Amino acid sequence: LTYRPRTIEEIDNSVPREIIKKILSSKSLPHAFLFVGQKGTGKTSAARIFAKSVNCLARSASSREPCNTCANCKSIDTSSFPDVVEMDAASNRGINEVKNLIRESSFLPIAGAFRVFIIDEAHMITNDGFNALLKTLEEPPSTVIFILATTNAEKIPKTIASRCIPVIFGKAKKNEIIHMLDRIVKSEK
Repeated sequence: LTYRPRTIEEIDNSVPREIIKKILSSKSLPHAFLFVGQKGTGKTSAARIFAKSVNCLARSASSREPCNTCANCKSIDTSSFPDVVEMDAASNRGINEVKNLIRESSFLPIAGAFRVFIIDEAHMITNDGFNALLKTLEEPPSTVIFILATTNAEKIPKTIASRCIPVIFGKAKKNEIIHMLDRIVKSEK
């Protein structure tokens, strides 16, 4: 946890890093993402960085990086930001939990520009839960972003996956491991 990336440039997996940079540089943001990859490839960390970037108070129009010093960035780091909701679908997979999430998505952001819903292990959601989520993914509120993270993309229904921008987190390459170790060595001096 100490060495989790905190900025887009610190994301060690180069393909997702470049995709996220391009998305954040575009004029309009997609409303749903599907982060796919093995356990430990950085899906949840990247989702949090994305949430910080779209809600950062100090982020300039030319920069896509979160500042990590404003009140929004700090509260996202401590999981106390009201506009970023993380749900573990492994233990909250039923229709009632998804309906609560959908109900929450109808509220405007409290402190940031977007409400970001990060659903970890999204493939564990029940069929009824996915059916309830589908309508919201088809016509989402303009201030809502869903990030579905999964280790098993085959279990995500095609109707859900087709409404999400896929971001694939592959196994780390040698240069990506070196990038990560360089970052850690510098921080540890």
